[in-house]
Amino acid sequence: MLMALRNPKPATSIDAKGTFFQRIFNNWNSEAAPAAIDLCSGMGGLSWAAKTLGMKIVAGVDLNSDALKTFSKNFPDAKALEGSVRSSKVLKECDELLAEFRNKNVPTVILSGPPCQGFSVAGSCDPSDRRNQVLIGVAEAIVKLQPSCALIENVSMLLSEIHENRLAKFENIIIQGGYFLTKVLLDASEFGVSQKRKRAFFFVTRKEFSEEVILDQLKSYKLPVKTSSEALKGLDSPIVRPDDYDDEKDYGLIANHVAMQHSEKVMKKIALIVPGTGPMSYRRLHPEQPSNTLFSGHRAPPAHFEEPRSITVREAARLQGFPDDFRIYGSFGNQMQQVTNAVPPPLAQVVLRVLSNLVGLPIKRYVRS
Repeated sequence: MLMALRNPKPATSIDAKGTFFQRIFNNWNSEAAPAAIDLCSGMGGLSWAAKTLGMKIVAGVDLNSDALKTFSKNFPDAKALEGSVRSSKVLKECDELLAEFRNKNVPTVILSGPPCQGFSVAGSCDPSDRRNQVLIGVAEAIVKLQPSCALIENVSMLLSEIHENRLAKFENIIIQGGYFLTKVLLDASEFGVSQKRKRAFFFVTRKEFSEEVILDQLKSYKLPVKTSSEALKGLDSPIVRPDDYDDEKDYGLIANHVAMQHSEKVMKKIALIVPGTGPMSYRRLHPEQPSNTLFSGHRAPPAHFEEPRSITVREAARLQGFPDDFRIYGSFGNQMQQVTNAVPPPLAQVVLRVLSNLVGLPIKRYVRS
């Protein structure tokens, strides 16, 4: 109960245009802000959430050059490291970056959303998928870097029986490294995200916390369901992607709001789909419901509930909870992949807030209006 009084529930995590509210106490000390490194950062969903809490984003590590370009543009003060989380060179650089903060007794945090395609039902769901090894690499990196705490996110299927051996190895590395590990399963739609998206979060801490304690704190941050129409409110009809599309060029007031090039046949097909129904490709959003889990790959993103087209990258970012000033870079096709692979910032923000409360990290705190 005391924790709830210290850290009251915000009225909402994001406004209608996708912008985070940051009503905070006036005595915030940025010098004491935790320093965070994002392993398998992608375009930076976890980092953006951490930044809104006042954490200093020191670096992001990823193998995807397009995602790292997005990360570096949105976190210009952070170092974008292209490489594997298992690379000794990369980890050495991360350790050196964190050393500056450790020497000042500033807490350090490791964030990570390892590739989920090998665990996901939308991917291979194959225990032997090579991408699943990255999860082990993340655990080993945490033990090597010895942060104050860490937060790891992945698909809910990681908790299934088919992946129990991999998960057991992951947990054992964390525990042998001097940490406790607690896992919780959450649905993003319960925390201000206009999307039904179940994800597993792993709290890596020096002190043991039960799943019940964590879930009890998370309850106070639950929000009413946000519909697709609420998330996309205020967006005009987009222009169609030109043949000479350039990710550095502005095509309107809001970045990334550019539609795919559809044939007349495809547009007629989409127009016949009833909102809330349809095949996995071009499944149409329902205006009064959150979207289903967004993913890309070889399948098309969902279709708009009013217009006969797939949603734009900006609309996908809105459904994930990114603010409009978070611009996505890279090839047109890869931008959608970056967005759908990202951790929804409103959900990540809440989880990071609870983790910070538990371990005593200094963060920005909401006050009631």
